[in-house]
Amino acid sequence: MTEDRKGVEQYALDASQAHTELVGELVESPLEYPLEAYRILSGLTRSAHELPQLLELLEGGIDRLRAAGNLESDFRGASLEEKLQDFRAGLAAASEASQALERGLDQAYRAIGHVSYKEAA
Repeated sequence: MTEDRKGVEQYALDASQAHTELVGELVESPLEYPLEAYRILSGLTRSAHELPQLLELLEGGIDRLRAAGNLESDFRGASLEEKLQDFRAGLAAASEASQALERGLDQAYRAIGHVSYKEAA
């Protein structure tokens, strides 16, 4: 990795930080117009849509490390295969949840697109 290029870990940390900052901003500065919610939902929907693919790529990376013999279990009792099975089960559950989240966000996104702002008298 060069100095001017982020690593994948940094992208994940940046995404997490962005969501944290979004929450803080929504608490401190409530929405003024429905269009703001529409745009926020658009970004969140896209993020939820991309998450299953990212999880699949993460699993593939761990599988490649395993195939190359670069993984081992620590001394805490469970075998490497048991830990990898738990890892895969967790990723599958997360992928399923993100797909459900995407469906819900998409429904909200489409609904708010039909809401307009009522000007004060």
